[in-house]
Amino acid sequence: MTSGNSSLAKTIKEQKAMLWRRLPLLALSALMYFLYDVFGTVIVLQRARALDVGLQPFSVTGAEALSGLMGLKGISFIICCTGAVILAVQGFSFLYKSATVDFYESRPEKRSSRFFNIVINSILIYLLPSLAGLLLSLGIAVLNGCAPGWLAAEMFIAWGLQTVLFLAVYGISSLCSLLTGTVVTALLMNLFAFAMEGLIRLTILGCRTAYYATFDQNRMDGLMENWFTLPPAHFIEGMIASFEYRGINIPGSMDTVMKAASSFVPGMFWNTAIFIITIVVSLVIYEKRKSEWAGKAVVYRPLAVFIKFFSGIVFSLDASLVIYWLFSNDRKTSLGAVIFTILITVVVVSAVAEAVFALNIRMAFNKAFEIPVIAALALIVLFTYKSGITGYDFYLPKDSSVESAWLLNEWYNADYNDENGDYVPMDSYVQRKMFLTDTDDLLALAKIGQEKAVEDFRGTESDDMDDSGFPGSWRGTIGWRLKDGRIVTRAVRIPENIDPALMDRIISRDEFVKGVFHLDEAEEMVEYARIKNPKDVIEISVSSQRGTETGKDDLLHGFLEAYRKDVSEHYDFTMASNNTPVGVVSLYDNSYFSISWPLYECYDDTIAFLTAKGLWKGGFIEPGEVRMIEVSENTYDEDGMYVGETKEYTDSAEIEAIMKASIATDYSTAWPRYGEMDNESYSITVYPKKGLLEDQGYEPSFYRSFYKDRIPGFVTGQ
Repeated sequence: MTSGNSSLAKTIKEQKAMLWRRLPLLALSALMYFLYDVFGTVIVLQRARALDVGLQPFSVTGAEALSGLMGLKGISFIICCTGAVILAVQGFSFLYKSATVDFYESRPEKRSSRFFNIVINSILIYLLPSLAGLLLSLGIAVLNGCAPGWLAAEMFIAWGLQTVLFLAVYGISSLCSLLTGTVVTALLMNLFAFAMEGLIRLTILGCRTAYYATFDQNRMDGLMENWFTLPPAHFIEGMIASFEYRGINIPGSMDTVMKAASSFVPGMFWNTAIFIITIVVSLVIYEKRKSEWAGKAVVYRPLAVFIKFFSGIVFSLDASLVIYWLFSNDRKTSLGAVIFTILITVVVVSAVAEAVFALNIRMAFNKAFEIPVIAALALIVLFTYKSGITGYDFYLPKDSSVESAWLLNEWYNADYNDENGDYVPMDSYVQRKMFLTDTDDLLALAKIGQEKAVEDFRGTESDDMDDSGFPGSWRGTIGWRLKDGRIVTRAVRIPENIDPALMDRIISRDEFVKGVFHLDEAEEMVEYARIKNPKDVIEISVSSQRGTETGKDDLLHGFLEAYRKDVSEHYDFTMASNNTPVGVVSLYDNSYFSISWPLYECYDDTIAFLTAKGLWKGGFIEPGEVRMIEVSENTYDEDGMYVGETKEYTDSAEIEAIMKASIATDYSTAWPRYGEMDNESYSITVYPKKGLLEDQGYEPSFYRSFYKDRIPGFVTGQ
């Protein structure tokens, strides 16, 4: 027998012996994958059969249902991550007792051989049950006639990706186990290692939210993306990205599977690198590990110091952020409470850390001289954010470095759907669709918007504000796509007294219009909506104060042609900020699909088209068509009970005066001038004359708001 065969036989014998000694872990792994893969498959297919309504054959619906369990959208990665930690900690737990260390050290076996035997054995305990569960699940699918080739490919790809994830988590957990000397501290080290990057990101996120006036909370500077040290994040990022290819509820295909799988590739490369790096480092540490380190909390003092400093700084800042938000109504006086919280938290965290390191509560204040150093570093971080010394709020990219940009105003319709008919947040839609390439004006606007944001943010002692934000300004977001691939966004406040010419040059551009209106892809979205919900009827609805008319979606093409022309000729900042829409045109089905377009009085072509099709009843109610107006004082007592007076006006002169002094608020404009409006003192309700509108079973009414400087004297009593 050759030495190679002898070595292989020895390895196989060792693995069998180790599997026998670790039989409970093998049984637990088998049980978990049986419950998820086999039992789960039975349940999922039974449910799919019970919910089958005959729109598609069971071979299709069953395969789609099983894809959600065993495919790229499945959650069995949670089992593999948990198992990786358990196997790593248990596999090296013999190092935590002097007796077991001496026993294994006395054996005629190299440390490297012992190390790799443990690693290989742990991988086998994962591989054997998970592969068996996969094959049994696929077999059940075959017996039920719902195992097309694309599903089998997806299941094996998902298993392979999860195997890489297992290896990465196992590598980190093994390193944590070798850096500690007890099971408890090994688990704590795992918790620290897997939470460390997340804590850093959340702390940065909290500090930027609290202390930066222009921080874009929608995008969060990408702080929840592109993780480095957390393997599950790479897997979850791939899952989220893959939904783009599996969002349409139609039979799966090999093409969609491969496209979805491609979303995991970058993260899996990184996870492979994590496994290789951590295993190599773990082997080096294992080779150098001393027997007397058994039972020691953390084997290297520099590592303990790092953990103590890191925890003290991060936890104290996080605790201070909680206090900051509790005192946010009085930010100037909250500074003392924030500093006090940091100091107390640093003392507590340092004491707990030293007690754990020494495994002795009496040693809690060992190395006490490090406490003021940690506190000083935490305070430096605090004042770095609070002072604005980083220049974050006034950052402007160089024009030569910008590839394109976008501008988002919060008052644009937030209910957006992408080209597949799937809902996407407003900011995501605009980022996808708007590409402003002439950025000179946008840079000028950003400078003004940042200065206004800082002025409002630092000039208030309270976050007390209505939904429109600070009076006299609009909330907005400006995003930059830089030529080096980075994306930078800033939240801005656009003052209502902004130069209209500057805004007109930005708002009237085709690139801007494409980013906020569904004019180019609306017809395509209707087709996708039909595929998703073939039984639903898609209708076009036109609403105004005079009622609502509904027509079929075959009018969409003609409407879009007229609307595009009107937008091109009339839509700009000056028009939109000085007028409110007289109506709204909506496209919707009975499920979830909807698109809306504001209709302004100057949109002659669109109104003419809708009138010709019998869908337009007219715009605002005129003063001569009003029966009565109610004006209510917005006054409440300490208990929140209404105590204001409501007056009724029926005189035609008073009605006309109120109408001229106010503006209709039935349909919101994208650029409402709330700085000019009275949104606090009075509420106006308008009642049209009897019989003016069709009887809908209730008395119609409309709402208006006074201009601040036009409230009639007979209303105020002056």
